[in-house]
Amino acid sequence: MSEASARISFVTPAEKRQRLDEIADAFGKNLSAIINDALDQYLDLHEWQILHIQKGIDAARKGDFATDEEVDRFFEDYGGHS
Repeated sequence: MSEASARISFVTPAEKRQRLDEIADAFGKNLSAIINDALDQYLDLHEWQILHIQKGIDAARKGDFATDEEVDRFFEDYGGHS
């Protein structure tokens, strides 16, 4: 089953369009496929960030903070604590 499509339009500098065209040509894809690949990566990254930020906010609202000992142990394990 195919996904429904929606047409969008936006303005981008000509140099950026040229770069996209070159990538599309190099991969043997059309411009829409290249832009959709880029959008997928952007959405995945930012949705992941938003989810984890929200989890942190929810934990903080519940008072679920690391103890001093947990923080010290983290920095002992990963360095950077002075």
